[in-house]
Amino acid sequence: MKKAQVVLVPSPGIGHLVPAIEFAKRLLDQDDSFLITVLVIIKAPFGPDTDTCNQSMLTTIDTRIQYITLPKVTPPDLDPLTSPENYYTTFMEAHKPLVRDAVVNQVMSIKPAVPVVGLVVDLFCASMIDVANELGISSYVYFASSAAFLGLLLYLPTRQEQAGIEFKETDPDLIVSCFANPVPARVMPSVLLNKDGGYTCFENLGRRFREAKGIVVNSFAELESHAVRSFSGGGAPPVYTVGPLIAKSVECVMEEDREVRNRVKAMSEACRKAVMEGGSSFSAIGDLIKDMLS
Repeated sequence: MKKAQVVLVPSPGIGHLVPAIEFAKRLLDQDDSFLITVLVIIKAPFGPDTDTCNQSMLTTIDTRIQYITLPKVTPPDLDPLTSPENYYTTFMEAHKPLVRDAVVNQVMSIKPAVPVVGLVVDLFCASMIDVANELGISSYVYFASSAAFLGLLLYLPTRQEQAGIEFKETDPDLIVSCFANPVPARVMPSVLLNKDGGYTCFENLGRRFREAKGIVVNSFAELESHAVRSFSGGGAPPVYTVGPLIAKSVECVMEEDREVRNRVKAMSEACRKAVMEGGSSFSAIGDLIKDMLS
């Protein structure tokens, strides 16, 4: 089968790096003709022991995948406490030249006969869609959160055109197609109430997501049936529900915690069926592979 290359750019930290690597593994399990490279951003701008966690993880990961560690960048000259999300996204955007350099000089030039069919970027790396556009590569967003939250972010640009400001706790209940019921504004994620860059940051992310060729989300149709159905005909790029993507180490924690185990037990069989051949997530990855190779 003809080879093709895919490059992943996850954010640093276990909550983003682990699911991205699990996605890469699953992609290879279904089509081993892919050559997958993960561009690793080791240093997070804040958070405890992120370097240590990431380095430790990279010593135990799948050898079928190539890993390239990017150089460190200077943190942005912003107050991270004003809006951690805006600070983090600005920090990730500073890696754009490094990502471009790595793709050109360590991926494309090393195997020039093998086309790069996808640049898969983390939700906080949406600005790197610019790199894909410049290099003529299809871009995909890897969204490590829920389908409902993805739907909310995709809605934000529309809301911005209508209201022009961030949410307020006194706003009327929110009616968005990804939610089965109206949602009080006061229970929105705090970032969407942030006047100091948080709301604007996420609204910009939602806008950039629409520029991608597709969105890969760490969920599955049986878990979020309403949210997944809401993407049909909504003007968004194709959404591929490929989850659940979870590392074995996390599964071990669940097995050790009886309360957590009991809560997830009801969905365990549905998860197993989703990722098996013929399951919804298995089929979604198949559709994604066809899209990448088309």
